[in-house]
Amino acid sequence: MPHSQTTLIDTIYSAAAHPDRWPAVLTVVADHVGATGGMLAYIAPRAQRGFLINGRLREDLGKLFLDRHLMNPWTVAIKDVPPSHPIIANSLIDTSELRRSEFYADVLAPQSVENIINVKEAVLAEGGSLGGFGFTLSARGSDRAEEGLRRLRGIRSHLSRALETSLALGRHADGTRQLTRVLHLMPGPAFLLDRGGHISHANSAAEALLRRHDGLGVDVSGGLRLAAALPQETKEISRAIATALSVAVGGEDILPPPLRLTRPSGLPPLILMLVPLPPPAFALWELNEVARAMVLVIDPDQQASLTAHAAGAAFGLTAAEARVAALIAGGFSVPEAAAALGIAPTTVKTHLLRCFDKTGVRSQSGLARLFANLPVSERFLGRR
Repeated sequence: MPHSQTTLIDTIYSAAAHPDRWPAVLTVVADHVGATGGMLAYIAPRAQRGFLINGRLREDLGKLFLDRHLMNPWTVAIKDVPPSHPIIANSLIDTSELRRSEFYADVLAPQSVENIINVKEAVLAEGGSLGGFGFTLSARGSDRAEEGLRRLRGIRSHLSRALETSLALGRHADGTRQLTRVLHLMPGPAFLLDRGGHISHANSAAEALLRRHDGLGVDVSGGLRLAAALPQETKEISRAIATALSVAVGGEDILPPPLRLTRPSGLPPLILMLVPLPPPAFALWELNEVARAMVLVIDPDQQASLTAHAAGAAFGLTAAEARVAALIAGGFSVPEAAAALGIAPTTVKTHLLRCFDKTGVRSQSGLARLFANLPVSERFLGRR
């Protein structure tokens, strides 16, 4: 094997462990096959967003391709071509139709691209998706497309193996495992959602909440999705999740507001907060089933109980003092706290004065700030 070929293959495999090198690999392979540039493209199914990694091609036109021209004459033509078979795209289409298309005017002509050598990858063609490597040819390069095709066939297997290895390594490096560990250390109910809005992980508190069937459940008809007790609130959850997922991929810049979910038991409503998660470090790892959003659930009834226990443990409050302090810190007035606990307002005031003395604060707002910073993990409280 000539030294240049050995160097080329070494360069290809360097991207397996370092996905940031794919643009350089695409450029080197483009030179090898006589192309003006290279790309690694993924066209996602349905409403999901794909990606495009470029080598010596214009990034702005790559974005335009993703936004407006996914279904162009080339991609339509290669849909039925089996994976791992490099082809010259213009051999499958009417080139005059291509030149009349907006895709040609918007994306190809500004880069002097007249043809492309494509090879679909099986790992990118699952569940209705389409993807693979493409190497663009100018008019001059198109005249030598057969030679470029022959050269690509000689290294295609190495490109495929490097791509598969890069994806496999990404599953261990994208932070999902660490995020899952954090999820299970959180005291309150929390879920992770994948890019389709399905539940990918739930901590023990979330599983316990679902088992109670009181305000929040799971719809299994289209995969594991969060659902509310009321149909209208389920629609609100779906809209909020869609917004959060759009923010996660850069499509929106406004976070969804917290949602209040009615509880059939009559307990205070659950509060849902959706947190978009940052995208993977490399576009290629978008193919892995990484978490795209976190759902935090606040149960005011449970929170007040846990806060009261935590306050008692931290400041030496009696059970009665802790209950009063938790309600006052949560915004209850003295009469409201008295009514909720079934005791006299004067008793509430007595407990409250003792709470102030033991905690060192002198106001309801100060008590609220103090309690907001208390750890309320059941592990902290000695409960399992």
